[in-house]
Amino acid sequence: MIKNKIWFAAVFMTAFIPRVYAAQVEVSGECVGVKLYTEGLIVCDTAVLTERDGTKRNIAAEYDIEKGDVITAVGGMTPDTNEALIDAIDSCNGCITLTLKRGNRERTLDIAPADTDEGARLGLWLRDSTAGFGTVTCYVGNRFAALGHGICDVDTGNIMPVGRGIIQESENLFITKSHMGIPGAITGEIEGEVLGTITENRENGLFGTAEKHSGIIMETEEKSAICRGAATMLADVDGKGVKEYSIEIKRILPGDDGRDMIIKITDDALIEKTGGIVQGMSGAPIIQNGKLAGAVTHVFLSDTRSGYAIAAENLLEGMI
Repeated sequence: MIKNKIWFAAVFMTAFIPRVYAAQVEVSGECVGVKLYTEGLIVCDTAVLTERDGTKRNIAAEYDIEKGDVITAVGGMTPDTNEALIDAIDSCNGCITLTLKRGNRERTLDIAPADTDEGARLGLWLRDSTAGFGTVTCYVGNRFAALGHGICDVDTGNIMPVGRGIIQESENLFITKSHMGIPGAITGEIEGEVLGTITENRENGLFGTAEKHSGIIMETEEKSAICRGAATMLADVDGKGVKEYSIEIKRILPGDDGRDMIIKITDDALIEKTGGIVQGMSGAPIIQNGKLAGAVTHVFLSDTRSGYAIAAENLLEGMI
């Protein structure tokens, strides 16, 4: 009953942490493939098992295991993949030791797996990785910031803990257009050169290091100086290079929750290609008055030409 589920998800929040503000950055807009491997195994769901003698067992209930718990150790060793846990269960001789984390609480359990017709099982659905597409917003030195929001587990809604990860060149990009009620997406092949290493998955973005990169050097704009009106967005939606598209900043919102602006795409060429904002466009830099004002974060399902954006100063809180 252990299965590897692959999904790319997003959460639209920012973190309340001390402000770190970079006056000058290298703005990108490149669409990249993202591969993220979790630190431990995330419990996505649980199941009741039937043992060989017909006994029903709910191991999650027996040992107080919940959706969102993270298995951080198996027999004292960190599990890299679901397969590593399956192998450990198969050779456990009736008892396996798991360390689980729930929030800040960590505990170690000695668990007796169920003896099913398929072999020893725990009845846990687990996730060890995710993959998809996103946009690099900018670089500060050899550090990059992307997406403008964290990658969240689709089943639990929690920010996925990073064990290791990469951003990688994307090829053969294909656009599924957004329509009212249905968000579109950029899809393709995550192949080619590895561009950087992911080190942090935070509520205000994905961060890491990249030795080779290119972009446009510009200053960042403070949120208090961003105004309603015309702006542009940099994005590569079709694999033909980063292009500049016209948008409008409709509203500046109070607070620091990542919903800092409401934007609307006004560029006819981009609307024709994408139908508006699509998944994979998260992180696309927003430029106003020659400065980096923020980045696209998500789309409104009621109007796919519109969505939220994070202010650059809140995005850059992760560049530490």
